[in-house]
Amino acid sequence: MRHRCTVVAMVCLLLGVAAWSRADLESDIRSILGDKYLQKVDAGIEVIQLESGAAEPHILYRHQSDIPFIPASNLKLATTSAALHKLGHDFKFRTLLVSHDGDLILVGDGDPTLGDYELLRKVGWDVETVFKNWAEVLKGRGITSVRNVIVDDSVFDEVFIHPNWPADQINEHYMAEVGGVNLNANLLNFQVRLTAPGQVVQYFTNPPTNYATIRNICVSGQQNAIWFSRTPNSNDITLRGEANRNTDVPVSVTMHDPPMYAATVLSETIRKSGINVTGTVQRNRTIRTTLTELQGEQRNDWSLLAVHETGLSTVLARTNKDSMNLYAECLCKRLGFAVSGEGTWANGTAAVGEFLKSLNIGDSEFKLDDGCGLSKENRISANALTRVLAHNFQGDYWPVFLNSLAVAGVDGTLDDRFVGTDLKGRVFAKSGYVAGVSSLSGYLKTNDGRWYAFSILFNGIPRGTNSTAKVIQERIVRAIDTTTATASR
Repeated sequence: MRHRCTVVAMVCLLLGVAAWSRADLESDIRSILGDKYLQKVDAGIEVIQLESGAAEPHILYRHQSDIPFIPASNLKLATTSAALHKLGHDFKFRTLLVSHDGDLILVGDGDPTLGDYELLRKVGWDVETVFKNWAEVLKGRGITSVRNVIVDDSVFDEVFIHPNWPADQINEHYMAEVGGVNLNANLLNFQVRLTAPGQVVQYFTNPPTNYATIRNICVSGQQNAIWFSRTPNSNDITLRGEANRNTDVPVSVTMHDPPMYAATVLSETIRKSGINVTGTVQRNRTIRTTLTELQGEQRNDWSLLAVHETGLSTVLARTNKDSMNLYAECLCKRLGFAVSGEGTWANGTAAVGEFLKSLNIGDSEFKLDDGCGLSKENRISANALTRVLAHNFQGDYWPVFLNSLAVAGVDGTLDDRFVGTDLKGRVFAKSGYVAGVSSLSGYLKTNDGRWYAFSILFNGIPRGTNSTAKVIQERIVRAIDTTTATASR
Protein backbone atom coordinates (compact mmCIF):
# COMPACT_ATOMS: atom_id res chain seq x y z
CA MET A 1 0.00 0.00 0.00
CA ARG A 2 2.84 2.35 0.89
CA HIS A 3 4.51 1.60 -2.49
CA ARG A 4 1.29 2.39 -4.36
CA CYS A 5 0.90 5.70 -2.50
CA THR A 6 4.48 6.61 -3.33
CA VAL A 7 3.91 5.94 -7.05
CA VAL A 8 0.70 7.98 -7.05
CA ALA A 9 2.44 10.83 -5.27
CA MET A 10 5.28 10.79 -7.79
CA VAL A 11 2.85 10.85 -10.72
CA CYS A 12 0.96 13.76 -9.19
CA LEU A 13 4.21 15.58 -8.58
CA LEU A 14 5.32 15.09 -12.19
CA LEU A 15 1.96 16.21 -13.55
CA GLY A 16 2.09 19.21 -11.26
CA VAL A 17 5.56 20.15 -12.48
CA ALA A 18 4.50 19.79 -16.12
CA ALA A 19 1.40 21.92 -15.60
CA TRP A 20 3.39 24.55 -13.68
CA SER A 21 6.01 24.56 -16.44
CA ARG A 22 3.42 25.17 -19.16
CA ALA A 23 1.67 27.89 -17.15
CA ASP A 24 4.95 29.60 -16.35
CA LEU A 25 6.13 29.44 -19.96
CA GLU A 26 2.81 30.81 -21.18
CA SER A 27 3.08 33.69 -18.73
CA ASP A 28 6.67 34.45 -19.77
CA ILE A 29 5.94 34.43 -23.51
CA ARG A 30 2.72 36.42 -23.05
CA SER A 31 4.78 39.05 -21.27
CA ILE A 32 7.26 39.17 -24.14
CA LEU A 33 4.46 39.44 -26.70
CA GLY A 34 3.23 42.49 -24.81
CA ASP A 35 6.28 44.39 -26.04
CA LYS A 36 5.21 47.67 -27.66
CA TYR A 37 7.10 46.70 -30.82
CA LEU A 38 4.68 43.83 -31.46
CA GLN A 39 1.46 45.82 -31.14
CA LYS A 40 0.91 45.86 -34.91
CA VAL A 41 2.82 42.65 -35.68
CA ASP A 42 1.07 39.32 -36.28
CA ALA A 43 2.76 36.39 -34.54
CA GLY A 44 2.44 32.64 -34.84
CA ILE A 45 4.31 30.66 -32.17
CA GLU A 46 4.48 27.06 -31.04
CA VAL A 47 6.78 25.29 -28.57
CA ILE A 48 6.85 21.51 -28.16
CA GLN A 49 8.78 19.07 -26.05
CA LEU A 50 10.44 16.32 -28.06
CA GLU A 51 10.37 12.72 -26.93
CA SER A 52 11.69 9.76 -28.90
CA GLY A 53 8.87 7.53 -30.10
CA ALA A 54 6.08 9.95 -29.15
CA ALA A 55 3.05 9.54 -31.45
CA GLU A 56 2.08 13.21 -31.10
CA PRO A 57 4.20 16.23 -30.12
CA HIS A 58 3.79 17.44 -26.53
CA ILE A 59 2.71 21.07 -26.97
CA LEU A 60 3.94 23.43 -24.25
CA TYR A 61 2.82 26.71 -25.78
CA ARG A 62 0.89 27.88 -28.80
CA HIS A 63 -0.23 31.25 -30.08
CA GLN A 64 -2.06 31.37 -33.43
CA SER A 65 0.01 28.33 -34.29
CA ASP A 66 -2.47 26.80 -36.73
CA ILE A 67 -2.74 30.02 -38.79
CA PRO A 68 -0.51 30.07 -41.90
CA PHE A 69 1.99 32.94 -42.02
CA ILE A 70 4.53 34.11 -44.59
CA PRO A 71 7.57 32.11 -43.42
CA ALA A 72 10.45 33.67 -45.38
CA SER A 73 13.43 31.28 -45.29
CA ASN A 74 11.89 29.11 -42.57
CA LEU A 75 10.17 27.42 -45.52
CA LYS A 76 13.53 25.81 -46.27
CA LEU A 77 12.90 23.51 -43.27
CA ALA A 78 9.95 21.98 -45.10
CA THR A 79 11.78 21.76 -48.44
CA THR A 80 14.92 20.12 -47.03
CA SER A 81 12.88 17.73 -44.88
CA ALA A 82 10.79 16.66 -47.86
CA ALA A 83 14.00 16.09 -49.86
CA LEU A 84 15.38 13.84 -47.10
CA HIS A 85 12.08 11.98 -46.90
CA LYS A 86 11.62 11.46 -50.65
CA LEU A 87 15.16 11.33 -52.08
CA GLY A 88 16.83 9.62 -49.10
CA HIS A 89 19.92 10.65 -47.17
CA ASP A 90 22.18 8.72 -49.56
CA PHE A 91 20.90 10.52 -52.68
CA LYS A 92 23.56 12.05 -54.93
CA PHE A 93 23.25 14.65 -57.66
CA ARG A 94 25.06 13.21 -60.72
CA THR A 95 26.37 15.54 -63.42
CA LEU A 96 27.61 13.63 -66.48
CA LEU A 97 30.24 14.39 -69.09
CA VAL A 98 29.50 12.42 -72.26
CA SER A 99 30.94 12.29 -75.77
CA HIS A 100 28.96 11.48 -78.90
CA ASP A 101 29.82 11.91 -82.56
CA GLY A 102 32.63 14.35 -81.80
CA ASP A 103 30.55 16.48 -79.42
CA LEU A 104 31.19 16.98 -75.71
CA ILE A 105 27.97 16.92 -73.70
CA LEU A 106 27.25 18.20 -70.20
CA VAL A 107 24.17 16.46 -68.76
CA GLY A 108 22.80 18.15 -65.66
CA ASP A 109 21.01 16.77 -62.61
CA GLY A 110 20.18 20.07 -60.94
CA ASP A 111 23.27 20.07 -58.71
CA PRO A 112 23.56 23.55 -57.13
CA THR A 113 27.11 22.98 -55.83
CA LEU A 114 28.97 22.76 -59.15
CA GLY A 115 31.74 25.37 -59.11
CA ASP A 116 30.31 27.11 -56.02
CA TYR A 117 33.24 29.34 -55.04
CA GLU A 118 32.16 29.91 -51.43
CA LEU A 119 31.72 26.19 -50.84
CA LEU A 120 34.72 24.88 -52.75
CA ARG A 121 37.34 27.36 -51.57
CA LYS A 122 37.17 25.69 -48.15
CA VAL A 123 38.72 22.57 -49.72
CA GLY A 124 41.14 24.44 -51.98
CA TRP A 125 39.04 24.22 -55.15
CA ASP A 126 38.00 27.01 -57.48
CA VAL A 127 35.06 27.60 -59.79
CA GLU A 128 36.77 25.84 -62.71
CA THR A 129 38.42 22.97 -60.81
CA VAL A 130 35.94 20.29 -61.91
CA PHE A 131 36.19 21.46 -65.52
CA LYS A 132 39.99 21.50 -65.35
CA ASN A 133 39.93 17.94 -64.02
CA TRP A 134 37.66 16.94 -66.87
CA ALA A 135 40.08 18.47 -69.36
CA GLU A 136 42.76 16.16 -67.98
CA VAL A 137 40.36 13.21 -68.40
CA LEU A 138 39.90 14.15 -72.06
CA LYS A 139 43.63 14.37 -72.66
CA GLY A 140 44.09 11.06 -70.86
CA ARG A 141 41.67 9.54 -73.37
CA GLY A 142 43.72 10.99 -76.22
CA ILE A 143 41.04 13.55 -77.10
CA THR A 144 42.72 16.67 -78.47
CA SER A 145 39.73 18.19 -80.24
CA VAL A 146 35.95 18.29 -79.84
CA ARG A 147 33.29 19.71 -82.07
CA ASN A 148 30.37 21.30 -80.17
CA VAL A 149 30.01 21.67 -76.43
CA ILE A 150 26.39 20.80 -75.66
CA VAL A 151 24.40 21.14 -72.46
CA ASP A 152 21.29 19.14 -71.54
CA ASP A 153 19.45 20.84 -68.68
CA SER A 154 16.17 18.95 -69.17
CA VAL A 155 16.05 17.71 -65.57
CA PHE A 156 14.41 21.11 -64.89
CA ASP A 157 12.20 23.34 -66.99
CA GLU A 158 13.52 26.55 -68.52
CA VAL A 159 11.71 28.91 -66.15
CA PHE A 160 14.82 30.29 -64.48
CA ILE A 161 13.19 33.02 -62.35
CA HIS A 162 10.10 32.42 -60.23
CA PRO A 163 7.26 34.72 -61.38
CA ASN A 164 6.51 35.81 -57.79
CA TRP A 165 10.04 36.87 -56.91
CA PRO A 166 10.71 40.64 -56.74
CA ALA A 167 11.49 41.77 -60.28
CA ASP A 168 13.58 44.72 -59.13
CA GLN A 169 16.15 42.47 -57.40
CA ILE A 170 17.34 40.21 -60.25
CA ASN A 171 20.97 41.30 -59.79
CA GLU A 172 21.11 40.25 -56.12
CA HIS A 173 22.89 37.00 -55.23
CA TYR A 174 19.81 35.67 -53.40
CA MET A 175 17.86 36.00 -56.67
CA ALA A 176 20.15 33.70 -58.68
CA GLU A 177 18.39 31.96 -61.57
CA VAL A 178 17.69 28.23 -61.20
CA GLY A 179 18.86 25.79 -63.88
CA GLY A 180 19.22 22.10 -64.53
CA VAL A 181 22.95 22.88 -64.72
CA ASN A 182 24.40 25.54 -62.41
CA LEU A 183 27.85 27.07 -61.98
CA ASN A 184 29.25 29.14 -59.10
CA ALA A 185 25.75 29.51 -57.63
CA ASN A 186 24.95 31.15 -60.99
CA LEU A 187 26.98 34.22 -60.12
CA LEU A 188 29.87 36.00 -61.79
CA ASN A 189 32.36 37.20 -59.18
CA PHE A 190 34.22 40.48 -59.66
CA GLN A 191 37.31 41.82 -57.95
CA VAL A 192 38.26 45.45 -58.48
CA ARG A 193 41.71 47.05 -58.54
CA LEU A 194 42.24 50.80 -58.10
CA THR A 195 43.75 53.02 -60.76
CA ALA A 196 44.54 56.75 -60.66
CA PRO A 197 41.83 58.91 -59.02
CA GLY A 198 38.99 59.57 -61.43
CA GLN A 199 40.11 56.82 -63.81
CA VAL A 200 38.10 53.71 -64.62
CA VAL A 201 39.03 50.85 -62.30
CA GLN A 202 40.51 47.57 -63.43
CA TYR A 203 38.66 44.33 -62.70
CA PHE A 204 38.88 40.61 -63.19
CA THR A 205 36.19 37.98 -62.96
CA ASN A 206 35.91 34.50 -61.53
CA PRO A 207 35.37 32.49 -63.58
CA PRO A 208 37.19 34.34 -66.37
CA THR A 209 34.65 34.18 -69.21
CA ASN A 210 33.37 35.95 -72.27
CA TYR A 211 29.80 34.78 -71.58
CA ALA A 212 28.90 38.23 -70.21
CA THR A 213 29.31 41.58 -71.95
CA ILE A 214 30.66 44.03 -69.40
CA ARG A 215 30.58 47.82 -69.53
CA ASN A 216 32.87 49.38 -66.94
CA ILE A 217 32.15 52.94 -65.76
CA CYS A 218 33.30 52.47 -62.15
CA VAL A 219 36.05 54.90 -61.16
CA SER A 220 38.66 55.14 -58.44
CA GLY A 221 37.63 57.77 -55.91
CA GLN A 222 36.84 58.60 -52.29
CA GLN A 223 33.85 56.33 -51.71
CA ASN A 224 33.39 52.57 -51.59
CA ALA A 225 30.17 52.25 -53.58
CA ILE A 226 30.51 49.54 -56.23
CA TRP A 227 27.37 48.17 -57.81
CA PHE A 228 26.14 46.31 -60.87
CA SER A 229 23.17 46.43 -63.18
CA ARG A 230 22.23 43.61 -65.53
CA THR A 231 19.67 43.98 -68.27
CA PRO A 232 16.83 41.48 -67.69
CA ASN A 233 16.99 38.29 -69.78
CA SER A 234 20.52 39.08 -70.92
CA ASN A 235 24.09 39.08 -69.67
CA ASP A 236 24.76 42.73 -70.48
CA ILE A 237 26.33 43.96 -67.26
CA THR A 238 27.38 47.45 -66.24
CA LEU A 239 29.94 47.92 -63.46
CA ARG A 240 29.13 51.25 -61.84
CA GLY A 241 30.00 53.48 -58.91
CA GLU A 242 33.18 54.42 -57.15
CA ALA A 243 35.93 52.44 -55.41
CA ASN A 244 38.33 53.66 -52.74
CA ARG A 245 40.19 50.39 -52.24
CA ASN A 246 40.90 47.05 -53.87
CA THR A 247 38.24 44.47 -53.16
CA ASP A 248 39.42 41.41 -51.25
CA VAL A 249 35.94 39.88 -51.03
CA PRO A 250 34.38 39.28 -54.47
CA VAL A 251 31.38 41.34 -55.52
CA SER A 252 28.89 39.21 -57.45
CA VAL A 253 26.14 39.62 -60.01
CA THR A 254 23.64 36.99 -61.15
CA MET A 255 23.89 35.38 -64.59
CA HIS A 256 21.08 34.73 -67.05
CA ASP A 257 20.54 31.20 -68.44
CA PRO A 258 22.73 29.20 -66.02
CA PRO A 259 23.08 26.05 -68.19
CA MET A 260 24.52 28.00 -71.11
CA TYR A 261 26.76 29.88 -68.69
CA ALA A 262 28.15 26.59 -67.37
CA ALA A 263 28.59 25.12 -70.86
CA THR A 264 30.38 28.26 -72.07
CA VAL A 265 32.84 28.17 -69.16
CA LEU A 266 33.39 24.44 -69.77
CA SER A 267 34.22 25.16 -73.42
CA GLU A 268 36.58 28.01 -72.45
CA THR A 269 38.28 25.91 -69.76
CA ILE A 270 39.07 22.91 -71.93
CA ARG A 271 40.23 25.21 -74.73
CA LYS A 272 42.69 26.87 -72.33
CA SER A 273 43.96 23.41 -71.41
CA GLY A 274 44.98 22.81 -75.03
CA ILE A 275 41.92 20.98 -76.37
CA ASN A 276 40.60 22.46 -79.60
CA VAL A 277 36.89 23.33 -79.78
CA THR A 278 35.88 23.63 -83.42
CA GLY A 279 32.14 24.19 -83.01
CA THR A 280 29.83 26.20 -80.80
CA VAL A 281 28.12 25.99 -77.41
CA GLN A 282 24.61 24.61 -77.80
CA ARG A 283 21.61 23.33 -75.82
CA ASN A 284 19.97 19.96 -76.51
CA ARG A 285 17.30 18.85 -74.03
CA THR A 286 16.84 15.33 -75.45
CA ILE A 287 20.11 13.68 -74.49
CA ARG A 288 19.23 12.75 -70.89
CA THR A 289 16.23 10.78 -72.21
CA THR A 290 18.38 9.12 -74.88
CA LEU A 291 20.95 8.04 -72.27
CA THR A 292 18.19 6.61 -70.09
CA GLU A 293 16.82 4.62 -73.01
CA LEU A 294 20.31 3.35 -73.86
CA GLN A 295 21.10 2.32 -70.29
CA GLY A 296 22.64 -1.14 -70.27
CA GLU A 297 23.31 -1.16 -74.00
CA GLN A 298 26.83 -1.15 -75.39
CA ARG A 299 27.02 1.72 -77.87
CA ASN A 300 30.43 2.71 -79.15
CA ASP A 301 29.12 6.08 -80.38
CA TRP A 302 28.21 7.14 -76.82
CA SER A 303 30.89 7.34 -74.17
CA LEU A 304 30.59 8.33 -70.51
CA LEU A 305 33.77 10.28 -69.74
CA ALA A 306 33.21 11.49 -66.18
CA VAL A 307 30.63 11.75 -63.40
CA HIS A 308 30.58 14.49 -60.76
CA GLU A 309 28.57 13.50 -57.67
CA THR A 310 27.40 15.61 -54.74
CA GLY A 311 25.79 14.08 -51.68
CA LEU A 312 22.48 15.37 -50.38
CA SER A 313 23.93 16.21 -46.95
CA THR A 314 26.27 18.78 -48.55
CA VAL A 315 23.35 20.45 -50.29
CA LEU A 316 21.18 20.43 -47.16
CA ALA A 317 23.86 22.13 -45.07
CA ARG A 318 24.41 24.96 -47.57
CA THR A 319 20.62 25.34 -47.89
CA ASN A 320 19.89 25.65 -44.18
CA LYS A 321 23.10 26.90 -42.55
CA ASP A 322 23.83 29.52 -45.20
CA SER A 323 20.22 30.02 -46.36
CA MET A 324 21.08 29.59 -50.03
CA ASN A 325 17.93 30.18 -52.06
CA LEU A 326 19.36 28.55 -55.20
CA TYR A 327 20.03 25.35 -53.28
CA ALA A 328 16.51 25.21 -51.89
CA GLU A 329 15.01 25.73 -55.33
CA CYS A 330 17.20 23.02 -56.85
CA LEU A 331 15.96 20.66 -54.14
CA CYS A 332 12.39 21.72 -54.83
CA LYS A 333 12.59 21.17 -58.58
CA ARG A 334 14.61 17.96 -58.16
CA LEU A 335 11.80 16.65 -55.94
CA GLY A 336 9.38 17.53 -58.72
CA PHE A 337 11.47 15.58 -61.20
CA ALA A 338 11.73 12.57 -58.86
CA VAL A 339 7.97 12.47 -58.36
CA SER A 340 6.67 13.36 -61.82
CA GLY A 341 9.58 13.33 -64.27
CA GLU A 342 9.33 17.13 -64.67
CA GLY A 343 11.42 19.50 -62.57
CA THR A 344 9.08 22.45 -62.15
CA TRP A 345 8.10 24.67 -59.25
CA ALA A 346 4.54 23.38 -59.44
CA ASN A 347 5.60 19.73 -59.20
CA GLY A 348 8.25 20.42 -56.55
CA THR A 349 5.97 22.34 -54.22
CA ALA A 350 3.28 19.69 -54.71
CA ALA A 351 5.79 17.06 -53.55
CA VAL A 352 6.62 19.12 -50.46
CA GLY A 353 2.90 19.53 -49.82
CA GLU A 354 2.35 15.76 -49.95
CA PHE A 355 5.14 15.35 -47.43
CA LEU A 356 3.43 17.82 -45.08
CA LYS A 357 0.12 16.00 -45.45
CA SER A 358 1.85 12.74 -44.52
CA LEU A 359 2.60 14.37 -41.15
CA ASN A 360 -1.15 15.02 -40.64
CA ILE A 361 -0.78 18.71 -41.41
CA GLY A 362 -4.01 20.00 -42.92
CA ASP A 363 -4.34 21.83 -46.22
CA SER A 364 -5.48 24.94 -44.36
CA GLU A 365 -2.07 25.28 -42.68
CA PHE A 366 0.09 25.79 -45.76
CA LYS A 367 0.25 27.17 -49.27
CA LEU A 368 3.50 26.61 -51.14
CA ASP A 369 4.79 28.72 -54.02
CA ASP A 370 8.56 28.07 -54.10
CA GLY A 371 11.18 26.14 -52.16
CA CYS A 372 13.18 28.87 -50.43
CA GLY A 373 10.56 31.26 -49.08
CA LEU A 374 11.45 34.27 -51.24
CA SER A 375 7.94 34.43 -52.68
CA LYS A 376 5.45 36.21 -50.44
CA GLU A 377 2.75 33.88 -51.75
CA ASN A 378 4.08 31.16 -49.43
CA ARG A 379 2.17 30.42 -46.22
CA ILE A 380 2.82 27.88 -43.48
CA SER A 381 1.82 27.62 -39.82
CA ALA A 382 4.07 27.41 -36.77
CA ASN A 383 2.37 24.11 -35.96
CA ALA A 384 3.30 22.71 -39.37
CA LEU A 385 6.94 23.68 -38.87
CA THR A 386 7.17 22.16 -35.38
CA ARG A 387 5.63 18.95 -36.72
CA VAL A 388 8.32 18.89 -39.42
CA LEU A 389 10.97 19.41 -36.74
CA ALA A 390 9.48 16.66 -34.57
CA HIS A 391 9.39 14.28 -37.54
CA ASN A 392 13.09 14.81 -38.19
CA PHE A 393 13.97 14.44 -34.50
CA GLN A 394 12.31 11.02 -34.42
CA GLY A 395 13.40 9.94 -37.90
CA ASP A 396 16.26 7.86 -39.23
CA TYR A 397 18.01 10.91 -40.69
CA TRP A 398 18.08 13.03 -37.52
CA PRO A 399 21.89 13.57 -37.45
CA VAL A 400 21.92 14.62 -41.12
CA PHE A 401 19.12 17.12 -40.62
CA LEU A 402 20.48 18.49 -37.35
CA ASN A 403 23.92 19.01 -38.90
CA SER A 404 22.33 21.04 -41.70
CA LEU A 405 21.10 23.74 -39.31
CA ALA A 406 22.93 26.86 -38.21
CA VAL A 407 24.25 26.75 -34.64
CA ALA A 408 23.74 29.78 -32.39
CA GLY A 409 26.91 31.80 -31.94
CA VAL A 410 28.90 29.32 -34.04
CA ASP A 411 28.12 29.23 -37.76
CA GLY A 412 25.81 30.00 -40.65
CA THR A 413 23.11 32.63 -40.32
CA LEU A 414 23.15 32.26 -36.52
CA ASP A 415 26.87 32.93 -36.04
CA ASP A 416 26.13 36.35 -34.53
CA ARG A 417 23.00 35.43 -32.58
CA PHE A 418 22.61 34.45 -28.90
CA VAL A 419 26.15 35.77 -28.45
CA GLY A 420 27.07 36.38 -24.81
CA THR A 421 24.49 33.90 -23.52
CA ASP A 422 24.84 30.29 -22.45
CA LEU A 423 22.57 29.35 -25.37
CA LYS A 424 25.59 29.45 -27.67
CA GLY A 425 25.93 26.01 -29.22
CA ARG A 426 22.55 24.85 -27.88
CA VAL A 427 20.16 26.41 -30.42
CA PHE A 428 20.02 24.78 -33.86
CA ALA A 429 17.71 26.71 -36.13
CA LYS A 430 16.76 28.41 -39.38
CA SER A 431 16.34 32.16 -39.48
CA GLY A 432 14.27 33.96 -42.08
CA TYR A 433 13.71 37.46 -43.41
CA VAL A 434 11.95 39.16 -46.29
CA ALA A 435 10.49 42.66 -46.16
CA GLY A 436 7.88 42.72 -43.40
CA VAL A 437 8.67 39.18 -42.21
CA SER A 438 11.06 37.78 -39.60
CA SER A 439 11.13 34.17 -38.45
CA LEU A 440 13.11 31.70 -36.38
CA SER A 441 12.36 27.98 -36.09
CA GLY A 442 14.44 25.10 -34.81
CA TYR A 443 15.60 23.19 -31.77
CA LEU A 444 16.74 24.03 -28.27
CA LYS A 445 18.84 21.56 -26.27
CA THR A 446 18.74 22.22 -22.53
CA ASN A 447 21.73 21.78 -20.26
CA ASP A 448 20.26 18.54 -18.91
CA GLY A 449 20.03 17.05 -22.42
CA ARG A 450 16.31 17.48 -23.16
CA TRP A 451 15.16 18.74 -26.57
CA TYR A 452 12.48 21.23 -27.56
CA ALA A 453 11.30 22.48 -30.94
CA PHE A 454 9.94 25.95 -31.57
CA SER A 455 8.64 28.08 -34.40
CA ILE A 456 8.35 31.87 -34.17
CA LEU A 457 6.82 33.64 -37.17
CA PHE A 458 6.41 37.44 -37.25
CA ASN A 459 4.48 39.08 -40.10
CA GLY A 460 4.03 42.81 -40.56
CA ILE A 461 7.23 43.98 -38.87
CA PRO A 462 8.01 47.66 -39.60
CA ARG A 463 10.56 48.40 -42.29
CA GLY A 464 14.17 48.33 -41.08
CA THR A 465 13.41 46.68 -37.73
CA ASN A 466 14.45 43.06 -38.28
CA SER A 467 17.17 43.47 -35.64
CA THR A 468 14.49 44.25 -33.06
CA ALA A 469 12.42 41.25 -34.18
CA LYS A 470 15.49 39.04 -33.74
CA VAL A 471 16.00 40.27 -30.17
CA ILE A 472 12.40 39.37 -29.27
CA GLN A 473 12.74 35.93 -30.90
CA GLU A 474 15.83 35.29 -28.79
CA ARG A 475 13.99 36.40 -25.64
CA ILE A 476 11.32 33.79 -26.38
CA VAL A 477 13.91 31.04 -26.82
CA ARG A 478 15.62 32.09 -23.57
CA ALA A 479 12.23 31.91 -21.83
CA ILE A 480 11.82 28.32 -23.05
CA ASP A 481 15.25 27.42 -21.74
CA THR A 482 14.82 29.18 -18.38
CA THR A 483 11.31 27.91 -17.68
CA THR A 484 11.98 24.29 -18.57
CA ALA A 485 15.27 24.31 -16.64
CA THR A 486 13.50 25.64 -13.51
CA ALA A 487 10.67 23.13 -13.85
CA SER A 488 13.08 20.20 -14.04
CA ARG A 489 14.70 20.97 -10.70
